[in-house]
Amino acid sequence: MSQSIIPGIDGFPMGVATKLRGADLMLVEQTVSDLVEPRHISLCAKCSPADIRISHVAMNLGHLFGVQHGAAVHVTSQPIHSYQIMVPLRGHLIGHARNVEVMATPGTALVYVPQDCLDTSWSEDCLALVLSVPAEKLKSLARTAQPGLEIHSMQIKPLMSLTKGSGRSFANALGVICQESVDADSAFSRGLTTRSLEETLLLSLLLSQQDAPRASTALASPNRQAYVARALDYIDAHCTEEIGMLDLVRATGVSLRTLQYGFIEQFGVGPVTYLKQFRLYRIHDALRAAQPGSCSVGDVAARWGFYNGSALARAYRNLFGELPSATLSRR
Repeated sequence: MSQSIIPGIDGFPMGVATKLRGADLMLVEQTVSDLVEPRHISLCAKCSPADIRISHVAMNLGHLFGVQHGAAVHVTSQPIHSYQIMVPLRGHLIGHARNVEVMATPGTALVYVPQDCLDTSWSEDCLALVLSVPAEKLKSLARTAQPGLEIHSMQIKPLMSLTKGSGRSFANALGVICQESVDADSAFSRGLTTRSLEETLLLSLLLSQQDAPRASTALASPNRQAYVARALDYIDAHCTEEIGMLDLVRATGVSLRTLQYGFIEQFGVGPVTYLKQFRLYRIHDALRAAQPGSCSVGDVAARWGFYNGSALARAYRNLFGELPSATLSRR
């Protein structure tokens, strides 16, 4: 499979979490219906027989599928009761939602909302991730993150960009979940980062649907300084623990959107990026202060919530211009 151009998503380990493989469309429909909602799959005229492969990972907040049909197909349904986000890694999807026809290619996602009818054409070469989230779970998360927010009042766009802003955050979180969900020894599978990653995934989805903040030349208000300070105090006190966006919302007493804008105004990055950089600086300081032979990079990284060695190496080198092992070896 050719590498995806989506930030943070290198692909989906289809061979590891395979739920079904075959050409029996009725069996595929029944398997998917047992997990989420019924849908009908039909082959497009004059196309080769299907070679369908479906991989599946059950999440606390929904289901994640890797899907390829091996043929051009058309997928339809009755009105759905969940949010369905389809992310092509190669090929394309053509969807009809809310009286709009859109084409999703790598770097974008097709979004269906409750009461939509699935109406999606898959190209023969299409490989896509499909995230299914029950409506009540996303609504509950939204109310906690931004009191008073009702999702049904939001104008959900049928096409979402994954290359910038909160859409990129969504893609990054989805990429980590793809790789770690099928590894029994990963921090995600062991429950160490499950909640924060799933919350980041869905909250990024919500934020991507809201208008970008307007530029402001005004200085940060005292109230803004106060709630950002409360967030910093919480991060400092709990930095060795799993911290999710909702933890910061509860600690500060403001909405997710307000918190996001406050961090961007004060630091130029959102709270998730700030927290990641905060921990990277702590790792950097610990490695510089370590006595020779007293610890390993993995030990120090785990203390600050980094359990994936390759992800740590990339982030650390981007920030400090060298690998963590190089910092440690200079002691």
